[in-house]
Amino acid sequence: MSGEIKILYSDVEQELAKVESAVQQVDGTYPSSIGEGNVLDVVTRLNELSTELQLVIEQYQMLVLKNIESTRQSLEVMRETDHQISSSIR
Repeated sequence: MSGEIKILYSDVEQELAKVESAVQQVDGTYPSSIGEGNVLDVVTRLNELSTELQLVIEQYQMLVLKNIESTRQSLEVMRETDHQISSSIR
């Protein structure tokens, strides 16, 4: 068994770009005033849930984008480490 870990940097970067694009395309806006003027409790609750869902989606998007950035930074560190190791071997 080989102790080698092979990272295909361009493949990882492409996939990160796809995830980033997909998460940015998610539309987290929902109507917050369904049944305007209606006094039914269910309509009020539906509006509350819609607002909460919008906040959850926005938080999720921010979290995914932060994770993508963290992954990119880790990838760069690995790339630099690979380069340093290969330079020291030569």
